[in-house]
Amino acid sequence: MAEQQITYRRLRKILKSFGIEEDKSRGKGSERMFVGVVNGVITRYPTKCHGEGDVKPKGVVRAIRRHFHLTEEDGITDQDFYGRA
Repeated sequence: MAEQQITYRRLRKILKSFGIEEDKSRGKGSERMFVGVVNGVITRYPTKCHGEGDVKPKGVVRAIRRHFHLTEEDGITDQDFYGRA
């Protein structure tokens, strides 16, 4: 299937299904912070968001998946990842 462009809203729902939440108390202005636990360590990842319908490019989605160990190499297929929202 490979990476896809998706809206911020859909990305947030997918990540939430993996236990990764948006920390609204972190980040400034249009920056949002995702927080999750990876290998027993709290991990954060900032991303820009100018609105819920903001489209995240493939490269950003790929980077977030790698950062939170949600890639095929980590056992999460593209179909499983994108099928959650």
